[in-house]
Amino acid sequence: MASEETFMRAPAPTPKRTIYTEAMEIFHFAADLIGLDKRVRLELEEPDYEHIFYVTAKLKDRLVPLLPEEAKSFADLSVTQVRNTEGLERLANGNIILNGRALLGSDVAIRHGHLRLPDGLVYQLVPGESQRFKAYRVQHNQARGPYKGGLRYHREVSLDLFKALAAEMTWKTAIAEVPFGGGKGGIQLDPREYGREEIEAITLRFMYRLKSLIGPNIDIPAPDVGTNPEIMALLYRQFSDGERERHNLRGIVTGKDVRIGGSEGRGKATGQGVAFCIEDYYADRGESVKGKTFVLQGFGNVGSHAAIILGNMGARLLAVNDADGSIFNGDGIDVNALAAYVSDPKNLKRSVIGFPGAQRIEKKDLWDVQADILVPAALGGEITADVAERLKVKLIAEGANGPTTPEADRVLQKRGIELIPDIIANAGGVTVSYYEWIQNKRMERWSEAEVDQRLERAMKRNYRIIRDISRNQPRKTEMHDSRPYCIGKAVDSRCAAMILALKRIEAHYLLEGFSQ
Repeated sequence: MASEETFMRAPAPTPKRTIYTEAMEIFHFAADLIGLDKRVRLELEEPDYEHIFYVTAKLKDRLVPLLPEEAKSFADLSVTQVRNTEGLERLANGNIILNGRALLGSDVAIRHGHLRLPDGLVYQLVPGESQRFKAYRVQHNQARGPYKGGLRYHREVSLDLFKALAAEMTWKTAIAEVPFGGGKGGIQLDPREYGREEIEAITLRFMYRLKSLIGPNIDIPAPDVGTNPEIMALLYRQFSDGERERHNLRGIVTGKDVRIGGSEGRGKATGQGVAFCIEDYYADRGESVKGKTFVLQGFGNVGSHAAIILGNMGARLLAVNDADGSIFNGDGIDVNALAAYVSDPKNLKRSVIGFPGAQRIEKKDLWDVQADILVPAALGGEITADVAERLKVKLIAEGANGPTTPEADRVLQKRGIELIPDIIANAGGVTVSYYEWIQNKRMERWSEAEVDQRLERAMKRNYRIIRDISRNQPRKTEMHDSRPYCIGKAVDSRCAAMILALKRIEAHYLLEGFSQ
């Protein structure tokens, strides 16, 4: 039994390897290289604020399909003829949400809470109950401006993950030269398992709890994995509802639909930024993207747009992987046809699986496809050391956040596989989010051509500075000046990107001082 002296005493902290400590390894390495001011280092080592809270929502009644063995006892159950089929909302997991009065006026044959639908399956009617969801918002640093970062709806989220992603946003906004800091957050749920009205209720309650922590000049969320412009619209409405100057609050979220204050080009911005970096990588070598082949992991917002844009540049997509499987076509996959297939309302999982223009392969075989470029655009930690040993590509352009582990980085360097790190490659999203925020502030609207032109210049200018730091090649050109950032020796590209971020952040502390 614990003694009276030790009872209720917090245990001594024991260092352990986590997602966050792993993500911060490159921070510490670069900080050592540049001799980052000790107090600045302490300011950046941990987030300013870590918020964990819960949101509750009342779920709807749903029909859950029985397994074939379970359904045998209902073999003689008559079919329920549903008159209002629009009230049945089918989900990716096979469940059906009952919206409104879906079964009202139908000839319902129900036994012990079970019924059979015209599709032949027997379903159990599960009454909707209130459910609690774990929610997060991590605010990492605001030395350069308001916290900025996406909201993720995903089953596999944690405080540690959001700390890592929020820190990455701090580095990314500095590299992109936009006046923001870093933040990240979201809810622990799989949005594919909930109906449209349920997601709306959860989202509105999320913003109700989040409202005291954020603001258009404090912390500005945006879409991330599992969220989209529709979610941003709900968040804006809840935040601004009842406010006298509602229009002045439109910049509370970015990534909105263009019809309600979103920016032209925002939806494709992250994928567009990846493509601009790849284009500049080859231009520096006197080559073109045309004729290059690539492999893509993830066909969500980032991956699909990157694939379409690279395809328009003349590159050829060979293989794609998503959460449900992988496909391959050695002659090239028609990206536009694949995008249409994935976005078809009948494709409830929004998956590439079943696309007629390619054959299914195992995920492990994806890494063995020989190509010029790999674009990981799914979740973090996908490229492990084992995967890095197998890759048959020459360049990796990281569309996802943290897709490559530190151990894999070392393997890639040893094998001579070049890398465009995530904090520059996927910075297009936050850059155009800044453009959207500016347009909201000024009550302006920019054309897609203007947005793309600004984005291209920003991405290529900062990527060239990173390349110069990596090569220790200080120079000033018409587009960029890398002289203040080179450190006197060559470093790898990921370290070079972190050096650029830290030098830009450090300047704010050293020139502005510290609040007392």
